[in-house]
Amino acid sequence: MNSKEAEILFQAGVLEAPVIQKHASGDGWTVTLEGKHKLNPMLETARGQMRVFKRLDAAVAVLFDIGFSEIRVMR
Repeated sequence: MNSKEAEILFQAGVLEAPVIQKHASGDGWTVTLEGKHKLNPMLETARGQMRVFKRLDAAVAVLFDIGFSEIRVMR
């Protein structure tokens, strides 16, 4: 799902606390948005590809913009 879809689902109370994880390649961070929805739980780009953030603070900023106040970070 992209950021706009995530914002709508967050406002509807469908999403749980997001999880930021180190990307499999070791370069960057990915975001998983679990909850009561049938969309891809990974945060994606506008073109539907998995969004990989180069910096952890950039991923956190996007999630705060969506509306989350609690975020889990896993290595």
